[in-house]
Amino acid sequence: MNKKRNQERKYLLFILLIISLGFLLLISSYVDKGVSATLTTKDGELDISYYFLSLFPNAFYAFFFVAVFLLMHVYMRIKLPDADPLILPAVAMLSGIGLITLLRLSPDLALSRNEAIQAILSRNPEANIKNNVLVLAQLGMKQFLFIVSGILLMILSINIFNIRSFSWFSSKKYFWVFLSTMLIIATLLLGTEINGRSLWLFGFQTVELVKLLMLFFIAGYIYEKGRGIMTYRQTGFNVWINYTGPFIVMWFFAIIPLFIQRDLGPTFLMFVVFLLMFYYAGNRNFVTVSFLMLIMITGYIFYKTGYPPVVHERFEMMFDPFGRSESMSRVLWSISSGSVFGSGIGYGQPHRIPEVQSDFNFTVICEEMGFAGGTAVILAYALFIHRCFKIASQTENKYKKTLVTGIAVLFGVQSFIIIFGNLGVIPMTGITLPLISYGGSSMLMNFIMAGIVLRISGDKS
Repeated sequence: MNKKRNQERKYLLFILLIISLGFLLLISSYVDKGVSATLTTKDGELDISYYFLSLFPNAFYAFFFVAVFLLMHVYMRIKLPDADPLILPAVAMLSGIGLITLLRLSPDLALSRNEAIQAILSRNPEANIKNNVLVLAQLGMKQFLFIVSGILLMILSINIFNIRSFSWFSSKKYFWVFLSTMLIIATLLLGTEINGRSLWLFGFQTVELVKLLMLFFIAGYIYEKGRGIMTYRQTGFNVWINYTGPFIVMWFFAIIPLFIQRDLGPTFLMFVVFLLMFYYAGNRNFVTVSFLMLIMITGYIFYKTGYPPVVHERFEMMFDPFGRSESMSRVLWSISSGSVFGSGIGYGQPHRIPEVQSDFNFTVICEEMGFAGGTAVILAYALFIHRCFKIASQTENKYKKTLVTGIAVLFGVQSFIIIFGNLGVIPMTGITLPLISYGGSSMLMNFIMAGIVLRISGDKS
């Protein structure tokens, strides 16, 4: 018990020291570059120094970040002394790099956006253009608030998920599919429409909650029916379909609303997670290969028919980034310019990449922290996933074992998709890099899942 807590403290202090150094380099780059704190806008002078230049809160981000994770460590020492000692350091590493990245991007994104607005207005003073300069300047500050809120939700999830609640969650497996479907439908009907799609309901991106609800369903179903799924070789197809049929139906029942919503990134993500967990439940060979072929055939049909258009566009971006996509060409040039140790935090030009704060954070890391920074991120994900699998192997309860495995698979597939998408190996999808990309909904749900993993690792069974 004491050994685990001492290990966690040692690793956590090391990670927090590295993150604090990153904050120091970030602030020094602001001073060295002489970043402008006042922007000239259509409505007059806009002072954005408070969000990234003033003494408070910027000089205290590192202090507050270190403080909340040390307090979390103390809480874990008291509440769950047997919890895995490496999960919290991995979460601190990833969220710390993500926060530094967002704080670094905020001033450049605000400045470049303001310059673009002024250029348009100089040609057409009556142009109707969205002024989101202040929103971009606040990205880093909001990300910090998301992390603090995530820590609180992690504590809440550790307290909520216990033997009794796990039993209740496992018994309501079909309810989670129903609830996720209702959430997507409500978002389609009542949600805020941005760029022609309704993905946000009351400011929350509901698909992030749907991911967790689907893990609850998968874990509950495998907990109850897993033995029947595994015995199909001995009992024949008819018996097997009785066990797997409802799982496959719920699979498509959950994915179809996401497809109708035209949120293809999460649709593909959940399809792959379902398939891998289906494999984990005992399916082999023919079934797994059939669904893999279905993914490839469906993707090929979408690409060739051009429907939905975004699929064709993303494949073209991958096949010919320099000829078909200015954004992907910028991404690849940005990554390649990073070399081994990068240009230095604050000294690159990743702000020239569209949607860099949400889709291309890994590109920023590779450009300004180099191969070393990109490798550190990948290793942090690998550590988190490895510890989840180890926790699952040591857990006797089938439901908790499957739930931790599902969280590991979700983190692994999601990080794989976005990292390889940034590298131009696979088509880009509209999902976030866990614990790093900007986004409150994603950040909060990731902290909740980390809290569930900690809770299960700290339980005796």
